[in-house]
Amino acid sequence: MDKSTRKTSFEQWFSPINRPLFDDLVKTHQLNHYTKKLYMASFMKLLLYAQLHETESLRALSDAVFLEELQRATGLESISFSQLGR
Repeated sequence: MDKSTRKTSFEQWFSPINRPLFDDLVKTHQLNHYTKKLYMASFMKLLLYAQLHETESLRALSDAVFLEELQRATGLESISFSQLGR
């Protein structure tokens, strides 16, 4: 079986979210208006990851962003715990 055609578990967990509706709500409420790095889609993916993996702190979550699979899923290469706390 070809690996590139299969969704990762993480993508499967995120797939029930209605993406067009999510994008419309983000635009309507201007949730990305002052954003420099952490957009709502990436934030939701990080939040889902933290919940599923029972991440204990923002520092542990910022360290987890260095995992290659999570970088691909969220589109983030790095983020500090202080940025997550804002």
